[in-house]
Amino acid sequence: MQYHIVGVAGAGMRAIANLLLDQGHQVSGSDLLSNQYTVALAARGAQIYQGHAAAYVQGADALLVTAAVKPDHIELVAAAAAGIPRLRREDLWRQWSRQRTIIGVAGTHGKTTTTAMIASVLQYAGLHPGFLIGSDAPGLGTNARWGNPHAPLVIEADEYERAFLALRSNIAVVTNVEWDHPDIFPTEASYYETFSAYAMECEGVIVACGDGGIDHWSTTARINAMPFVTYGLTVGNDYQAILEPQAPASNGTEVQTRFRVVGPKNEAVFVQDSKGQLPASVPFELAVPGLHNVQNALAAIAVADLLGVPRHTSAEALRSFRGTARRFERLGTAGGITVIDDYAHHPTETRATLAAARTAFPQARLVVYMQPHTYSRTRTLLDAWGGAFADADVVLIGAIYAARERDPDGSLSGLVHTLVARIAAHHPAASYGGTIDEAIEVLMVLLQPGDVLLTLGAGDSNLVGADVLRRLTIMEQI
Repeated sequence: MQYHIVGVAGAGMRAIANLLLDQGHQVSGSDLLSNQYTVALAARGAQIYQGHAAAYVQGADALLVTAAVKPDHIELVAAAAAGIPRLRREDLWRQWSRQRTIIGVAGTHGKTTTTAMIASVLQYAGLHPGFLIGSDAPGLGTNARWGNPHAPLVIEADEYERAFLALRSNIAVVTNVEWDHPDIFPTEASYYETFSAYAMECEGVIVACGDGGIDHWSTTARINAMPFVTYGLTVGNDYQAILEPQAPASNGTEVQTRFRVVGPKNEAVFVQDSKGQLPASVPFELAVPGLHNVQNALAAIAVADLLGVPRHTSAEALRSFRGTARRFERLGTAGGITVIDDYAHHPTETRATLAAARTAFPQARLVVYMQPHTYSRTRTLLDAWGGAFADADVVLIGAIYAARERDPDGSLSGLVHTLVARIAAHHPAASYGGTIDEAIEVLMVLLQPGDVLLTLGAGDSNLVGADVLRRLTIMEQI
């Protein structure tokens, strides 16, 4: 088939483009932007157009679009006139669920890293899995690969617009559930109900973090009469991490979390390894900091156990795991200042990222730039932001990244200042940083040798860290 992808430069669409190319399909795509990823797709044989035009859909058997594409988009209109069917990513997920063993990784937080960890372990074990990850994983060389069609396909199961309900997972991972995307889920109950529906579609085993309480997921599992495995840092989980002593961190470059796994208790669920043995207790080490990454690793270990991967193989794979792009990604150091970028855009994610940073850099001054993401999320979570920056020394809040939302009458212009006031009530060193360019200028005056700058957000907040590092590098060379 020939697929035409509208918005092919985005992470999700270019990932699907790579999977379609791997399967032998013809792919074309259009986007307003051209980047390194569209260049790579073109090198693989995809026809890439910069800009949009009706002529670009000619010859396509199907049009693939994202939720951000408006119904009056010129290529959608042209496709409809030509009788070309329009697909969303979930349509492909539904199709792939009929072709492959599916490992779906859902959750409000941590699903990108957990998906990458699972794919990395299975790849290290020689299974050559397929995977679709919401961010690049350097250890895998890409964020999407079809892999061996007889091996599992690991998919980051995004809940936005309820897309993950299209999956029929053989193993359904749930990292956590905390109300998000209020533009799609108007109430907390509607959000939880959708995750329950995702779990109910599982055709095998639910693997869920039990640290927030397991009653909800165990009830779901019982209703669907399926095996159910929990993991976490607290007593009572089938998989419990026992942290081991480690040397105190000095500069963030030698941080490793060491732990052992107690369990599993539910041994009847698991596949024996190649030697006919159930999972053994072996030491684990992580180079990525933070207790939230221990939780993510536990999910990967549980999935690997279910598939019969030896524990020592899982341990070796996780020891070499170096994270994914924009997840505590160290951009570099210049002028004695270390710059780290992270995708955190929710209070819980921010709190976990800063706790990891404080562990990695215990003596440094942590300067945080956070770009709020969407008006609806900012308004809904206003009260939750207050205590999210306890581990930061200085907090700079940027202008809201609207993404798909609009403020046509300017009525939301004061929302960011309300947010800053809420944060400042808990953290006196919090202030408003303005636009991307304005925030960069503020930081260039504010930063001192020995500082660690963390840029947080799901929009273009990474531009701040990248430009600050560029300027510091130039100054260092003068």
